[in-house]
Amino acid sequence: MSISTSGKTAVATEDCLACKYQRRRCPADCFFAPNFPHDREQQFKNMHKLFGMANVIKLVRTLKDPSKKDIAMRTIVVESDMRAKDPVGGCYRIIQELQHQIECKEAELDKIYYTIANCRAQNAHRLQMQTLKIDDGVIIAK
Repeated sequence: MSISTSGKTAVATEDCLACKYQRRRCPADCFFAPNFPHDREQQFKNMHKLFGMANVIKLVRTLKDPSKKDIAMRTIVVESDMRAKDPVGGCYRIIQELQHQIECKEAELDKIYYTIANCRAQNAHRLQMQTLKIDDGVIIAK
């Protein structure tokens, strides 16, 4: 726990779990603080078990763009949480399920397009039949 003083009042803030694990004081601009605040201990444990803190630090240091660092951290958190929930499939199983849903919806959409095309053809045929009157076997155009 770090204590910062602003004026007369002292404000106590919890160190992020990454700094707590490394047994160091959490700086104000700590990159891990938004991803692993003190109340997300299970997410931190999942990440640490799957990737290891040293590997995550190495990965984050290799990225130059701050937005890519943020995306990488969110991805690591999601991947580790999914692997904790489903140790065999992890994110891959979810991706497979989503791809299957996409294929089903595409098939449904193809069926709808086919039905629309049939309805348009029937409507065109009806309009054509309305413009041509059949009277005693003779076709008369209106």
